[in-house]
Amino acid sequence: MIKDILKQQQPVVYQTLKNALYNDKIAHAYMFSGPSGTMKKEAAYLLAQSLICETEGFACETCNTCKRIAANEYVDVKYIDGSKTSIKKDDIIKLQREFSKTGLESSGKKVYILNYAENATPDALNSLLKFLEEPTSDMVAILIVEQMDRVLPTIISRCQNIPFTALSFDTCYDSVKDEIDLFDAFMLSHMKHQKQNIIDVSETDDYQHAKYVFKTMIDYYKNSVNRALLFLQLEGFNVKEKKYGKQCLQYVIDMLLIFFKDQIKHKTMCEDEWYLKTMKAIQEKDIDRVQMIQILMYSKDMLLKSVNIHMLIDQMLYKMKEVTR
Repeated sequence: MIKDILKQQQPVVYQTLKNALYNDKIAHAYMFSGPSGTMKKEAAYLLAQSLICETEGFACETCNTCKRIAANEYVDVKYIDGSKTSIKKDDIIKLQREFSKTGLESSGKKVYILNYAENATPDALNSLLKFLEEPTSDMVAILIVEQMDRVLPTIISRCQNIPFTALSFDTCYDSVKDEIDLFDAFMLSHMKHQKQNIIDVSETDDYQHAKYVFKTMIDYYKNSVNRALLFLQLEGFNVKEKKYGKQCLQYVIDMLLIFFKDQIKHKTMCEDEWYLKTMKAIQEKDIDRVQMIQILMYSKDMLLKSVNIHMLIDQMLYKMKEVTR
């Protein structure tokens, strides 16, 4: 049950939502904020279920209505995903148009969930603001964000913010390192903050390709910076194939960030043999590691915006080459 996991991993969030449900103190708009992998999306669906399910308090999660909501088959619960492409003004206008009509389901409640709401375009955010300024008693908004500084202050002020806290790296790593590859356990315990999420992501094509790209690139990097960067550009993310996109590139950038941060610290918690050997080999290269991290952080920030990933890769590689001698 999602509510049981939420109670264990996010007790403050659990109690806040429980009190609101039992006391009938539901806000017209919520902002679930916090790092990736902290059950924000799961909690959003649980809240949507709980507002509509006939069970008092948290939803039962097992009835037909709950299952339909979880499967995005409930007409009056809308989910808009901004994790891969930006949320456009047309998405918000379409949502407003649909929700202006009488609810089609028997409950009469309408809920919309915006995942990665910070990835909405400026026009979409302005349209959303107007939507939030005119709340109705039958409608609840749930905005899921990782970077609140990219959301309009006027939108934040109209939502009840519920912060989600990350589980510690040590807790995550200890919980998964005996179940999956040590390298995967180490990397994903930094990126994600929930055991099942780590295991699920480790099996995805995007992550597995990112792992291959990162390892191959770093292996080339030991001997030839140009060869490493050329590999990333031509083979890692081939402009003609377009099979792997933003999510995969984000994994690669995150792996590079983790690797170079370990380089600065001259130590790592990773127990993977390849990683340890490679750390030692790259440590001997003349690299401005602080500048490298700044380049990667900037690239990651740009990736969250609506950009051409191949142009971004070109810019990132040019800067990476400049700080490697």
